Parts: sequence; structure tokens; C-alpha cells
Amino acid sequence: MKTKIIVSFLLLLSLGAAAQTSRKEMAREPGRTGSAYFAYPGPSQKALTPAPEGYEPVYISHYGRHGSRYMTDNKYYVQAIGMLDSAARTGILTPLGAQVLEKLNTAYADALSRDGDLTKLGGRQHRDIAHRMYERFPSLLSQPLKVDARSSVVGRCMISMFYFTQELQGLNPAMEIRMDASKRDMPFVVGDEDVEKPEGAQADALKARVTAMQDKAYNPARLKKVLFTDVKKADAFVDGVKLMKALYNIAEDMQNVPELGIDLLGIFTREELFAIWNGNNAGWLRHCGLLPGSTPRFLEQKPVLDSLVAAADRAVRSGVPSVSLRFSHDSAVLPLAYLMGLKETQGCTADVENLYKRVSIDKIIPMAANIQLVFYHKEGSEDILVKFLLNENETAIPVKTDVSPYYHWSDVKAYWEAK
Repeated sequence: MKTKIIVSFLLLLSLGAAAQTSRKEMAREPGRTGSAYFAYPGPSQKALTPAPEGYEPVYISHYGRHGSRYMTDNKYYVQAIGMLDSAARTGILTPLGAQVLEKLNTAYADALSRDGDLTKLGGRQHRDIAHRMYERFPSLLSQPLKVDARSSVVGRCMISMFYFTQELQGLNPAMEIRMDASKRDMPFVVGDEDVEKPEGAQADALKARVTAMQDKAYNPARLKKVLFTDVKKADAFVDGVKLMKALYNIAEDMQNVPELGIDLLGIFTREELFAIWNGNNAGWLRHCGLLPGSTPRFLEQKPVLDSLVAAADRAVRSGVPSVSLRFSHDSAVLPLAYLMGLKETQGCTADVENLYKRVSIDKIIPMAANIQLVFYHKEGSEDILVKFLLNENETAIPVKTDVSPYYHWSDVKAYWEAK
């Protein structure tokens, strides 16, 4: 048993390292600098650790973000096109600036009136996740069973739910799937903003430091030189910071509409992308309350976690195999993962500039991000085991276990109740 506990501890350490990000990694895969724009990469772990002898999956609880989407506000297109178009009419666009304007017009024509809508890629992501779930747990998902699917009332979440459940239904027509999206369920799907959250002792100071860090990242001097032949003349009608911010958001979202074949990341240097990403990463972690001294907004997810626990208890007590699916948002997945204690979310400090060395949100909440809890039972035993998957990769929580990466459900509940 001591050996297994040591193995579990080493797993925790290795997963902690996996949650870190380096500048080289970002340069190698620039799409990650999109933070929450990052298109779902799929699992890096191809084969899961087999369950202890005799244990079979009896219940899956899946909590996920909607798939790839268009930007939630097309104001960035309006701002960027407006400024570049004015420069074109003034005759001060460089050849690169003209190419950027052309690409923006093409992308905006596709995105028009689709603010926040699920993209084609977003639908494929959920079909693929559902398909892999079926392939990984065939003994559970190939039999007749009930699937309870709930979604945020936002369209992109509901359509994500549709794609996911339709893939499962196609693989197993014997599934009985119930789908719902109701305002009444929102506290248990996206969280409850009315949950009491004590003000963080350093909340204002942390916000000021992160804001300063983000502002510093948007230095448009170099970008203006490559877009305009006469920067001084452009300054009369171009807000450089606003332009850079707009172009960044558009460029990062292009990975979610790959059929357009538009790449705008090349107009930024790797250093610029890293700086913007680093500020966004710190901003997310501060806002959700993961930094010591910040307001613990992650407590808004307590009703969600309580509901997940209650549903799991009912399912395993019933002895009837089943699946629960919930489709939500990045702003819910990140704090829920932290509240659960998933390793990738732990270890934040007030050193906002270097948070990327500890926690990277692109590895936690890309488009279609998901947390899966897979429950196992052994015939003749009252013990229930559970395994945690983050974005379909095995992960860990700070609970001792003799069956890593599996945990005794009773130990997990005791840990959450103590928190």
C-alpha cells in the first residue's frame, strides 16, 4: 500500500509539471496564447489506466464547456476594420496592412450576426469527445441505459449538448436520452452568483497589479509600423491599443473557424502573444479567486459540486448504470475544477507575473473543456471508486489513495466536505 501511495504522490508532482507553461511551448503552439480561445486539442493520453481487478464502470458524470465558438461580440471586427479602412482611404496602409484588412473583411462576412454561436468545429469537438467516451467505456455505454443531459440556456451550450448526445445515440440506439435547458437548473449547471463570497483581503491590490500587467502587454508601437506607412498620420484616427486588442481577439478566434483558412497570428511577435496571454491568464485566475487574497468567486460553483455529488450518490445507490451530462461555460469549468481540487488548478501565488509557471488556463479551459468523473463498482463490494479526467486525461486531487489514479468515493466526499 505504501508503494501505491508513493506512486500517487509522484503522479501529483508530474501533473503539476504538466500544468506549467514555458515560453518555448507557447512559441511552438501559438494557438495556446488564445487562452480561452484555444481550440480543443484532444487528449494527450491515449490509453487510460485499467481499473483494479473486478471493478467495472457504472456511472459517468461529465461537466463540460461548449465547443468552439465565434467571438461573443463582433465589436472587434467593427473597430479593426473601421480603423484600417480609414487608413486605406487615406493611402497609408502597408501591403501587410492591406492583406490584414482583406482577411478581416472575409472573416467578418462569415461572423456577421453569429456573435457567440457555435462553429462547425465546435460541433465536431463534442461528437469526437462523445465518441471517445464510448470507445473508452464500452461496457457501460454499449448497454441500454439512461442519459440525463442538462445545458446552460445559452444557444452554443444547447447545440453542444445536441451534438454530444446525438453521437452517443448513434453509437447506441438503446440509450434513453433526456435533454433539458431550463433557467431553474442554472444554479446547478453554471453556478450561483448569489452565493456569499467574503471579500478578499488583497482583492483590490491584486486587481490593480493584474490590470497594470495587462495594459503593459498592449504596446502597439511595432504593430503600427508594420501596418501603416505613416504612423504619425495614422495616429489622428487610430487608437493603437484598441486596434491591437481587436486584432488579437480576432486572430486567436480564427483557430475556431479553420474552414476559413485565415491566419492572423503572424502579425504579432511571439513575445507580444506571450505577454498578452500571460496577462489574460493572470486575469482569469484572479477573477475566479484562485489567487491567495482574491475574492473566492469559485464558491459560486458550490451548488454545482453539491448537485454533482448528490446525482452520483443516487446513481451508484440505485445500482442502475447511467450517465449525466452538463454543458456550461469556461467561467464555470475553471472554478469548479479548482473547487474539486484538480491538480492543474492548484498552487497559485500572488506573484502575478509568474503564474504561468504554475497554472495555465489554456490547459484547463480550451473550447470544449471538460471534467469527467468515472465511477466504478465491484460486485459483492460496497466500495465505490472514482477516476478524474480533465480534458480526457487522467488527473489527480490531493487525497491519499492506494489505487491511483483511482480514489475511494468516500474519501473524495470527505475531502470536499472538509473544504
